[in-house]
Amino acid sequence: MTTLTKETISEVADAIRARTDFISFLKLVRIQEPPDPQKIDSGGVIPFELWPHLLSFAETLKTEKLISVLKARQVGATWTVSAYVCWLLNTRPGSDWLLLSRSEIDAGDFLGKLKTIQSLLPPSVSQRIEKNTSLSLTLVNGSRVTAMASTEDAGRGHTYSGIAQDEADFHPYLERNYLAVKPTIDAGGQLIQLSTVNKRQMLSLFKQLYRGSPDNGWSKVFLPYSARPGRDEEWYERTKRSAPSTQELSPELYMEQEYPSNEEEALSPSRALGYFDGDVIRDMLQNECRDPRDIQLGITSIWQKPVISGRYVMGVDTAWGMTGSYSCASILDWATGTQVAEMHGRPHPDEAAREIMRLHLAYNHAYMGLEIAGEGQERDGESVVVVNKVLPLLAECGCRNKLFYADHTSSKPEKPGWQTDGKTRPVMLGELAEAVRNREIVIRSAAGVSELMSFVRNEKGRPQHVEGAYDDRVMSYAIAWQMRKYARFSSMRSGRSSTVPLLREF
Repeated sequence: MTTLTKETISEVADAIRARTDFISFLKLVRIQEPPDPQKIDSGGVIPFELWPHLLSFAETLKTEKLISVLKARQVGATWTVSAYVCWLLNTRPGSDWLLLSRSEIDAGDFLGKLKTIQSLLPPSVSQRIEKNTSLSLTLVNGSRVTAMASTEDAGRGHTYSGIAQDEADFHPYLERNYLAVKPTIDAGGQLIQLSTVNKRQMLSLFKQLYRGSPDNGWSKVFLPYSARPGRDEEWYERTKRSAPSTQELSPELYMEQEYPSNEEEALSPSRALGYFDGDVIRDMLQNECRDPRDIQLGITSIWQKPVISGRYVMGVDTAWGMTGSYSCASILDWATGTQVAEMHGRPHPDEAAREIMRLHLAYNHAYMGLEIAGEGQERDGESVVVVNKVLPLLAECGCRNKLFYADHTSSKPEKPGWQTDGKTRPVMLGELAEAVRNREIVIRSAAGVSELMSFVRNEKGRPQHVEGAYDDRVMSYAIAWQMRKYARFSSMRSGRSSTVPLLREF
């Protein structure tokens, strides 16, 4: 007959609680800590430290289905998720989890944390391992976990109990993977995205889901560098002094990306890279952006209807093709610099020309700067030089003088359209940046402000959008701002009619 000691009874009680409660399970978790080369007898197997922020995070894992975790490095989030998945595998027979990482090496490291936890669990709470490969683990109770790299088709064709995506903001195929695992979400499965911030990709799906919480059904968790005990301002400054300094990564950018102190810093464009004034952009996003009061034809947003005495300028950035960049036409109030309307999409050149003309007419024959595309750029067999399609329509309303000509200083201008080139581009972007900094221009489009956020200086100092982002709106704003210098409003209307219909009343 087995004698039950106090220690045995306590162990049994701990095991019972651990099977039903994740936090009780965490108290039994041990991890492998790497040794410190400067300290004798450091590293080895240690108990998982239940820091306050991890206890709160653990409660979120227990109660929420869709979780987005924006974090600093080394705050214990990945270990906590690994322990959570391990808990489910051992206590929920038949659990089937997918771990997604940006590369196969990272996937192996993610799974390695889970395997370490599994191997160090007390026998009273752990299931025996049935199969163990470099990228998978199967237990005798039918539970399994698979680790994969973020490839185009990762996760497709299988419905999981849950998916965990580590460093999601750096996944090369995050959007495709999200669509691939959507059936898991639809079936009630859990999706956990956790990541440090990728400052070179301001419009990522990870950030969109995080920012959209809770209205989009997601729960967000932010873990700053200071969440880990022992990290104070002295630690921050010491870490910054030892941070890498290269052409692509300054110490300031390194700390903003790896060790943010607050949510705003994490989600804002890097002060070290941003081309436009970050403080002004953040203020504009919070206080100036508006939902459009009307959306017309699926591509045109209206924030303010034209007024009889209003004077307006329009900047148009044209695109080439049914994929890639977009065509964008932005209209500003000439007097106040406030955005009143915007067309954004991939219409056929003929359709784009008609919509541009519709806006031109509606906004009191707005003065237009239409970017002229280069030779040989075609779409659907037609030249994408939209300005040439607009010219005959302008002639019908007698508005030749309401279009910018590249040779406008000539007595007889013959080059219609704005040419963005090595000479004009620095000027137009520089003056737009100055207008933003001095709060002379007001952008209503949240998507447009996001483009301003993702506009940076590259390693050579040239202003451009970050990888994966677009700049169609930015360039249309820059052209429209230039038009304020050239616009003439001596004759608001010509008196001649136009055959271009106002497709919808404003």
